[in-house]
Amino acid sequence: MTVKRIMNANPVTVGPDTPIAELRRVMLNSRTNFLLVTEPGRVIGIISDRDLLTPAQEALVARDVMDTRLIKVSDECTVSEACSFLGDSSAPALVVVDSEGELAGVVSPRDIVKGMAEDEEVTKISVESASIYLVMTRSREYEKYWLEKVRGYGYRGAITQVGASADRLAAKLRESMIAAAVALGVISEDAREKIAVSNAVRDAYIQLSLINPGLGGGFKLAAVRGDGRVSVAIFGRFGHALVDGPEQLAVGYSVI
Repeated sequence: MTVKRIMNANPVTVGPDTPIAELRRVMLNSRTNFLLVTEPGRVIGIISDRDLLTPAQEALVARDVMDTRLIKVSDECTVSEACSFLGDSSAPALVVVDSEGELAGVVSPRDIVKGMAEDEEVTKISVESASIYLVMTRSREYEKYWLEKVRGYGYRGAITQVGASADRLAAKLRESMIAAAVALGVISEDAREKIAVSNAVRDAYIQLSLINPGLGGGFKLAAVRGDGRVSVAIFGRFGHALVDGPEQLAVGYSVI
């Protein structure tokens, strides 16, 4: 994603001789935390809300308090690069210029957050990614959030937890995931759909058991169905009385 997609193409501008009192009024009414100072054909400075805090400034004008150390980027600059520029400086925003070098807009941290949030809403993540997000939730609140998010993508999701010894772990993972998927409407009681979930669990379990063979453990499981397939993610730890391994993640899928 480039900054052209998320930038504010209509930044608030003021002249270099604008009094401090007027700068404060403009900033308040426009609900922004910075202003661009411009002369005909060019941007000469930027003023943040921090620059207007001292009462003794009342006799000053924009050119007296503006920061002339502008950070200019092309409208083809990536959002990732823009984040780096903002993070490495104290600038409240980046000045975006087009291929002609003319002012095209500004990008602030607020624009980046808003743009990324809007992009997430319009971009439909894959079934596999949805199962990973769901299984790695750490609280009931986030479980509920991601179950609703999954439904918003047009998918169906289920989540459950399992703890078992090594000899029962594979069977418990399969049984618990199928039961939760049926209970939450991810699949029906149809044997073919149950087998699809079972196969996805098997794929994920094989990945985990290759890393830590012969160990039981405690895991969270999530199943997400959509686009003619189902994905199962398993997240947690292998372990027994003498071992408590690192957290591990595995994902399997099957066509329904």
